[in-house]
Amino acid sequence: MSDKHHDNKPEELLPGDFIPEQQLLEHEYDGIQEADNPLPKWWVQLFLICIVFAVVYTPLVHVFNLLPKDYLANDIAQAAMVAEQREAELVASGFYDKDPVAAGKKYFGTFCVSCHGTYGEGGIGPNLTDNFWIHGPEEINITTTIMNGVAAKGMPTWGPILGERKIKMLAAYVMTLWATPPPVAGKKAEGEAYDMAVIRAPKVEAVADSTATAASKKM
Repeated sequence: MSDKHHDNKPEELLPGDFIPEQQLLEHEYDGIQEADNPLPKWWVQLFLICIVFAVVYTPLVHVFNLLPKDYLANDIAQAAMVAEQREAELVASGFYDKDPVAAGKKYFGTFCVSCHGTYGEGGIGPNLTDNFWIHGPEEINITTTIMNGVAAKGMPTWGPILGERKIKMLAAYVMTLWATPPPVAGKKAEGEAYDMAVIRAPKVEAVADSTATAASKKM
């Protein structure tokens, strides 16, 4: 590179170097003067955009309420009403009676997973997949617990909300969770241990005994 080109190259400035062409403000702090440089164009443009946005947004939202949030609320309410109507039609048609366990699983996913976990592994509420039960593992125990809730543990009284039909389906599903260990670690055991293999065993003998009793009465 020639000396001429080398002389024309601007000298690299270091922090704190004085630039003679800069206009300095009159005030001074501890011997430091501030250069009167214009703000970057992008910063000024962004600032102006924020002002315009505030001028438009404030009256639209807080004065005239012209944003579509009311329309969104109406759409959500309409969707909820359609869902309730569809639910009522399914109940009336007996659709859920064909597979109450599947229906109970659906309701469990809606109302119970926030406390008992997706797989019944427990969370805020107890683990529903192990051999330990606080209020008993029988169907009547589960139904009663769901129906009346457990105020001391923060469990709502679901009876007035879900009704007896849905609660029985929920209980039917909960009773199957012991046979399907969750793929995630469950909450530590709470309550009393039960022999779930016996409790959940099919009641074949009871059915046979009742059949034999009915046959003997006819003879």
